[in-house]
Amino acid sequence: MVFAGRIISGITGGNISTAQAYIADVTTRENRAKGMGFFGAIFGLGFIFGPAIGGILSRFGIHVPFVFAAVLSFVNAVLLYLILPETVKKNSFEKIEQRKNRFVQLFESLHDARFGTLTAIYFFLVVAFSIMTYAFVLYTIFRFGYSAEQNGYIFAFIGALAVIFQGVLFSKLVHKFGENPLMIIGCVMMTASLFAIPFVSPDFGGLQGLLLVVALLSIGNAMAAPALSSLASKVAGDNEQGKALGTLQSGASLARAIGPAVGGVLLNNAVNQVDNFTVQRTFWVAATIMIVAAFIAVYFAKMEQSQAIS
Repeated sequence: MVFAGRIISGITGGNISTAQAYIADVTTRENRAKGMGFFGAIFGLGFIFGPAIGGILSRFGIHVPFVFAAVLSFVNAVLLYLILPETVKKNSFEKIEQRKNRFVQLFESLHDARFGTLTAIYFFLVVAFSIMTYAFVLYTIFRFGYSAEQNGYIFAFIGALAVIFQGVLFSKLVHKFGENPLMIIGCVMMTASLFAIPFVSPDFGGLQGLLLVVALLSIGNAMAAPALSSLASKVAGDNEQGKALGTLQSGASLARAIGPAVGGVLLNNAVNQVDNFTVQRTFWVAATIMIVAAFIAVYFAKMEQSQAIS
């Protein structure tokens, strides 16, 4: 039943890229980053309220949060159908005789130097972040002895920072600096935080140090992720927003499958336990992946700069 649920979830999981494409359709190129930042802020709100609601409802039975989530999704679908206007007009796009497999589109996107580079950056970012989300709870249990409730508070803190940064500050920073610098700075901040996490313990840094490094990680991700979505939307044509952002999310989905698998191998020692060495190598591998993403981001920025000059 778990596999059946995940299969259904995967089949119906195209809503993120569709929502991003909708935002691209209803915003101008100048306001695209602001729209993507607001989209990320809403994700942050979900990160805060979702675990809290699930925790409260679980008191009435382990199945209740799942039923509530299903009802919420159904209500959302009904409201979308009845209220949200369509942005794509009929006959405004070329019809494709045969739709290609999503993974074929993903690899074909690499032929476009600009979009392929952005896809690669986003892929490595999500791999690293997925390793972190897999390993973080096990790390806090091992180092700090935290419970699920205490970890929930930390993730709520991460979500709150994402809401504040993406909903309030991101558009202002984009207006002042542009997406490329924010993408690079975000990748560097994520690299630094992932590298620093293994050094934090109750004896070194304590809770304050832990909150500091996760704040750095949250803000870095809140810079890089919406900047990448905005740039990918701008690189694609007006009639290819859904395809482009869907391809970007396909790469992210592949990364979310690879990240936990890599993290699981790295975090486990020979006796099926977590130790200081496995914690170090897990987060440092994630940091190394983010270094690769940062270098590719610098390459993309230079490529855009040289193209603008020419």
